[in-house]
Amino acid sequence: MEIKQKNQSENPIENYSQKIFLLGSVLVSFGILQVTVGGSWDITNHLLNKPETFFSTPHAVMYSGVAISLIGVAISFFGYRNLQNFKNIFSLPLRIKFLGITLLIGAGPFDFIWHLNFGLDGLLSPPHLTLITGMLFCSMGGMFGISRFLKLKSSNIALSPYLLILGILPVWLAGSGIISSLSLPFSNTDYFQLNPDPLMAFIVATTLYPFLISFCSLTASRISNFKPGIVTILGGLFLLIYGLTAISPNFSLLEAALFYSLNLIPFVISDLILSFGKSKRFSLCAGGILGSVFYMVYFPYVMYTYNEVLLGKLVSPSMILHTYFEILPQVLQLTIIPAIIMGIVGVFAANKFSSKILMK
Repeated sequence: MEIKQKNQSENPIENYSQKIFLLGSVLVSFGILQVTVGGSWDITNHLLNKPETFFSTPHAVMYSGVAISLIGVAISFFGYRNLQNFKNIFSLPLRIKFLGITLLIGAGPFDFIWHLNFGLDGLLSPPHLTLITGMLFCSMGGMFGISRFLKLKSSNIALSPYLLILGILPVWLAGSGIISSLSLPFSNTDYFQLNPDPLMAFIVATTLYPFLISFCSLTASRISNFKPGIVTILGGLFLLIYGLTAISPNFSLLEAALFYSLNLIPFVISDLILSFGKSKRFSLCAGGILGSVFYMVYFPYVMYTYNEVLLGKLVSPSMILHTYFEILPQVLQLTIIPAIIMGIVGVFAANKFSSKILMK
């Protein structure tokens, strides 16, 4: 079945139920957005060696976001139960949300017990991995729900571009969290040595970060029918959240804030390219550009992954900036070609994924 326009035979109950489902999807996406903000803040606290217990501010932000997502899933279920003509369209988003919220709810007590027994936990600890996986599933369920509703009602929803961005941004942030867990050397503790192998971490970061940037940006552009400004807003919000949670808490990095803000330029350029036309060559060009700048977009902590292979030295929080720029030329030489290739791969994946979301 292809979603192209709303069914003219909809009754008021059906229309109301679809809107209730949309509200649930929006709450799920917003809740996961809050969880990702708290998670990024938590990673920064770990890196800065700030004393932490389960009852920390970043954890409060994360688990209040989980509560919002749980409410969103419940509202989605209420709306879905009263649907009559479009259950097949909204069943997949609901199933994904249920899977994600189950993992998120389980991660809370799991994390509490872990902290109680082992103190500070690493990035790749089982509770964190459970949490991040749940975040990814919930965010995908929210994005599916929002996107499919907007495809049905696009002509009637003035805020549709912004709702679409709200749906995709948490997916991007949650995906980044999984890649970071599999590539950053922040998982060794007094009890467990869970840091990923440096070479595998190098490969994961070099391939998946560029892919994810391109994939999320092109998915947003394609679902919105290449609406100008979507990629710029999406990229700008990602940079803002990442900057506030990963850069601002470390005073030694504040001087690089202007440098980091320049990352908006590739998103603007890609947005302009996509606005020229819907042909594949424009999309491939935009994807290659977005993939090529991943090392700058994920400043500063991506440096730790490449430091493990290129320098292998200890880097204190005050030396992050110096080390980042020290290895920048080598990183670009080693990663620029595979990053462009993976950005292009992200375009093809975005096309297929968008078709799945829109049920084409």
